[in-house]
Amino acid sequence: MGGRIRGAVVAATVLGLIIAAAGIAQADPPAQPSLRDARTAAMASGETGAAATGGFGTAATWFTGSVAAGGTQGWTWTNAPADAAYVVGYNPAGATTSSMCQFETISSQYVQLWGGQRQFQFTLKNVGSIACGATVQLAAVSSSAYASTGGVSPGGTQTHLWNIPWHTNWVVGLNPSGATSSAACQFRVTRTWFVQPGEAGALRQFWVEIKNVGTISCQTDIRLGSTAVTSSFNIASMASGATWSTTWTNANPVTSVYLVGASPQGSWPITCQFEVTRVIYRQRINSNGSSERQITMSFKNLGGTTCGGLAELQTIAA
Repeated sequence: MGGRIRGAVVAATVLGLIIAAAGIAQADPPAQPSLRDARTAAMASGETGAAATGGFGTAATWFTGSVAAGGTQGWTWTNAPADAAYVVGYNPAGATTSSMCQFETISSQYVQLWGGQRQFQFTLKNVGSIACGATVQLAAVSSSAYASTGGVSPGGTQTHLWNIPWHTNWVVGLNPSGATSSAACQFRVTRTWFVQPGEAGALRQFWVEIKNVGTISCQTDIRLGSTAVTSSFNIASMASGATWSTTWTNANPVTSVYLVGASPQGSWPITCQFEVTRVIYRQRINSNGSSERQITMSFKNLGGTTCGGLAELQTIAA
């Protein structure tokens, strides 16, 4: 895979150092279904929040309606402010005592239309075994520009890295440019992962892989938003290439969205590397009839050694 890596210290300056070509291949997600207008849906069945025009918190909520097991919906948030990086959460509804209602975001992308409008688009999926629905919770984190891709051909990818402080969580926003009257400029963050560097006491590394998923050559600014960590717990030690999953119970308040990160640890002198591969929101009906929201998270060891670390969560709520 061809790629470009830029190094940066997450502070006031960006080093902009091109280090080497790198990256790990990842299959493209399924084709995006027809897009629905999230702003219209928010006005009809939910609300627009304080972060609808930027800032930190809830931008909008709306209800999906019933989605068949395995079914998907594509949504677009129009007129997205340039400084907003988005995280999507869910409050599922319709579980039974024998089957949970489960939703997951399977892809997302940032789009610039001719004329300059920025959009955030994403596809959700009912990953449970029954038809049910969910309140979509679109959250925003303020971001700053740290790098630019320069021109990227359709299908082209770049890999960038930053040194980041311990016990912080990060989300990537993209601000594409170069749309034409006949085609939008479209970029997707295909994956992110965290690396414990080899030097004792050094900062973590945050790696980002970006792909031009449109039909024209164009570019994007890469924007990073950072948050504190509100909760953390141990990731079990696992072998290279293994995946470990766990469930966060009583994920309250149900209006909140969770930003999930990782701090790999304990592999000196070989680097420990973790990717957050899945975040699934679930509604469970307990034996006493009460409803409980849960989040199932999966982490993959991308490095070449057995190691563990910390899962780190930040709650984003209205």
